[in-house]
Amino acid sequence: MTETNMTAREREYTPSSCVENLDDVLLAFAEQCISMSETYKANTHADVPYGDAPRTVMDIFVPGGDGPFPVHVFVHGGYWQEFSKAESTFAAGNFLNHNSILVVMDYTLAPEAKMAQIIDEARRCAVWVAKNIADYGGDPDNITMSGHSAGAHLLAQILATNWQVEGFDTCPLKGATLVSGVYDLRPLVGTYINDALAMDADEAARHSPQLHLPEPSCPVVLSVGEVETDAFKSQTQNFADALQKAGHDCTNIPMAGFNHFDIILELANPQSPLFLAIKAQMQAKG
Repeated sequence: MTETNMTAREREYTPSSCVENLDDVLLAFAEQCISMSETYKANTHADVPYGDAPRTVMDIFVPGGDGPFPVHVFVHGGYWQEFSKAESTFAAGNFLNHNSILVVMDYTLAPEAKMAQIIDEARRCAVWVAKNIADYGGDPDNITMSGHSAGAHLLAQILATNWQVEGFDTCPLKGATLVSGVYDLRPLVGTYINDALAMDADEAARHSPQLHLPEPSCPVVLSVGEVETDAFKSQTQNFADALQKAGHDCTNIPMAGFNHFDIILELANPQSPLFLAIKAQMQAKG
């Protein structure tokens, strides 16, 4: 591939290339997370471990009352090498106001961890929540999840978990919402994005949900912002098409006017299409 073509591909997989006011967007994001963490400190079980590694911990926001409460788990993005649960609390107030538990998870980042370990940790967290969230007032029969960017990829991998090996007859999730994800990792090989991950072509293919679809289980919502690159839009459309062809209950929600960063803040908006989709999953009869 020529240098010009590589530069074009890197631009397509650089979410900030579509955002003129990135600093303002990230500042608003950070301020929202700080506000939620401070406001709902009394509702928070902090640093609950789901594994043995230092970053295999989560914060669990629980409403007042006895429950059992619907449960939502959020998987953060950052190209598997940035951010944490501290930048994942932005929607805590909205979920608590809807009498629901919100779980925000950490996982080990690259380059300390490679892709296989990161995926395994995400799956460990989902399994832990399904088996233990009742101890925090959660309803194990009403667990939904969402993931943003790299987190959407990890959630797609969670859906492909061998649930029988984990002690479940079927996938224990009631719904999944995947936002602005990358589901075919092969285009990342050779770009700066892969520097910390160090995937070769075979590894990228092995960890691409697009090439290893999960069995149909819970309803899946996919979304991508209107103000995102063609690469992110095609990744979402291709994965949605593949899931639908494989028999999944899959819905694609367009988000006009939103970019790769501000789209996920809509989980804090009780009237947004993304949150309403999650709410519908929570309220659906089992």
